Amino acid sequence: MSSEQPDWAFRYARADAMLHAAAGVANGAVFPHWIDDERFWYRRSGGAGIEYRIVDAASGRMETVEAPPASGAEPGVLISPDRRWGVSVRNGNLWLRDLAGGGERALTHDGEERNAYAVKPAAFRLLNPGRPELPEACWSPDSSRLFTLRTDERRVTALPLVDFAPRDGLRPEVRFTPTSAPTDRDVTEFRLVVIDIATAHHSVPDHRRLPAVRMNDTVFSAGLAWWSAAGQSVYFVDSDRGERAVRLVEWEIDTGRTRALLTETDHAYIDLGPNVYEPALVRPLPDTDELIWYSERSGYGHLYLYELTTGRLKHQLTDGAWQVHRILHVDAGRRDVLLLGGGLAPDEGPYAAKPCLVSLDGGAPRLVSDAAGDHVVWPAQPYVGLSQLELVGEDPAQINGVSPAGGYFIETVGTPHELPRTVLRTRTGEEIAVLEVASGDRLPPDWTWPEPVRCRAADGSTELYGLLFRPPEHDPEHTYPLIDFIYPGPQMSQIPRSAFARGGIDTDLQLVEAAHLASLGAFVLLLDARGTSGRSREFHLTSYGAVQDASNLEDHVAAIRELAGHDPSIDLDRVAVTGFSAGGYAAAHAALRFGDFFKIAVAGGGNYDMRLFWHTWGDRYHGGPDPARWEAQAAKSYAGKLTGRLLIIHGLLDPACHPAGMFQLAQALIDAGQDFDLVIEPRQGHALGGHGLRKRLDYFVTHLFGDTPPSGVRITPPLQPPPATSERRTQ
Repeated sequence: MSSEQPDWAFRYARADAMLHAAAGVANGAVFPHWIDDERFWYRRSGGAGIEYRIVDAASGRMETVEAPPASGAEPGVLISPDRRWGVSVRNGNLWLRDLAGGGERALTHDGEERNAYAVKPAAFRLLNPGRPELPEACWSPDSSRLFTLRTDERRVTALPLVDFAPRDGLRPEVRFTPTSAPTDRDVTEFRLVVIDIATAHHSVPDHRRLPAVRMNDTVFSAGLAWWSAAGQSVYFVDSDRGERAVRLVEWEIDTGRTRALLTETDHAYIDLGPNVYEPALVRPLPDTDELIWYSERSGYGHLYLYELTTGRLKHQLTDGAWQVHRILHVDAGRRDVLLLGGGLAPDEGPYAAKPCLVSLDGGAPRLVSDAAGDHVVWPAQPYVGLSQLELVGEDPAQINGVSPAGGYFIETVGTPHELPRTVLRTRTGEEIAVLEVASGDRLPPDWTWPEPVRCRAADGSTELYGLLFRPPEHDPEHTYPLIDFIYPGPQMSQIPRSAFARGGIDTDLQLVEAAHLASLGAFVLLLDARGTSGRSREFHLTSYGAVQDASNLEDHVAAIRELAGHDPSIDLDRVAVTGFSAGGYAAAHAALRFGDFFKIAVAGGGNYDMRLFWHTWGDRYHGGPDPARWEAQAAKSYAGKLTGRLLIIHGLLDPACHPAGMFQLAQALIDAGQDFDLVIEPRQGHALGGHGLRKRLDYFVTHLFGDTPPSGVRITPPLQPPPATSERRTQ
């Protein structure tokens, strides 16, 4: 341990600066907005501030302008194919607007708060307050009918959130939101309907209502509903609750008859894409009556080609020990697919994505850009889940990394330990122009890049991948504590694959928060252990039915011991753990079940009992109604085993991880006679506020470093500008 007395006020200021490190990187991300098939524009940082660049894709010529070209898109309005009609949702009903004549009329009249047309479930909408959502619907090819749904939550139990500190008024305010939980009998359901816009006639299928699945999205936002080429039928994917069986269904609208064309089942759950926050990797080809279907049946996520009208498998499109990450563009004329695949460069590990072309008629994938690093190509469809793009001033519905006809794509290539560059290429990979090379001239002075690490899991054989941040003052002659910054999913992998390629959002936030923690003078580890996504199905399913073992804590212990065996400056007597949301859940479990190793734990915003979280998550990843299995996942079940220090931080207005789970864990600890610490943020939602961030630092200084925290320090959360008066010392 270093004998030098730390200047904690300086280290806190440095830690605050690290949270905003993305603001110190210029042009790390490029968000393309296409004007037509040959031109796009994007926003960039110039010498005089924000400027806009228009690019001619064919030649690579660039022009800088002061304002972006107008998109003409109106938030929350779904435009018909013939551009004559626009439909939006108002007070639970659909409203139709004549875009040429300007008239407007209600298309439905019986919508209500808990039985509304064309909306996602209320629990999802609570995460996106004030955000104009496109109607959950799709237009017929001739613009005469609308395929949509009605979201029925009339029998769903409501969860209350209490605003104890309202900004206006004195009395607490109670907000009730229908939220179906895993052990509930009645959950959110969707009734499908087709509406004739001329007559307002409703057609309904001879089919059951669809239960909400896939993180509370719908078949429309998930890309799992579409029209036939002739417009006489529609197709949709019906998933059982728990998602152990999915069916592709055809609905003949005039007769109401439905038939299942293909069915896929599994003992666990069916993934129709590697990321439940994005649309599924299912793409219809109506003109040839074919369908691209994603499946993990081979042990890895791959694409299969089916006959759409019969459900007959034609052949497998991709295969091997790698994973399809995204479908970027399907070219029906050239009969190929541009996609992102992870693990195509084995020496770079399983996660780094590369763009490649795959023929619809068979053959090996062809890499079209093989530079070392992770390749980011923004998808055309917006995120199903909460998109952070709005936080950096971008509309996800307007962004597309591929030109409309698929002739060009824009990729940002980087690694977790260097700045990225963005390149414009033809669809076959020829470089047209380097658009941007990111500059880090305004990164915080003590910014240090993480080093990639590979460790063995607790089974002694499975290879794990992670990032290790060193303390800025690292001296190999001294020892330092280690903080395990954990997020166990299991719906995602945590490790940033590249740095600052996403505009300061997504995994960039993990990167800067890890650097923030390292600024105290500690090692910080990010690790994707067994039970998380992004690799083989076997690796992912190790946590199925046991979500408490996602990103296996035994693996984290084994990895940290292995790292310390290589670097004696890691002090195994001072190991801490922290995380937020699922990471808070894992941090609490680490304190309660592995307190002999993780001496200090700070758990933020955790979903400490999945029985209080969305059924669409718990049914999928934990499965089944077995009471003993549900008790095993609840953190409160281990309250009597706490041996180290535990700080719990929670916002009382958290709409995702309900405060009830936190309070029930706290009560169980009290009942067990345990000492623990609790910080409440009365107005905070699903994020750590500045107070919570500072109290986490204070806890580590007090109990991990054995020192006294500084007073009068402010910490500003990421994606918020730091206070203008905050001190930024450079030495």
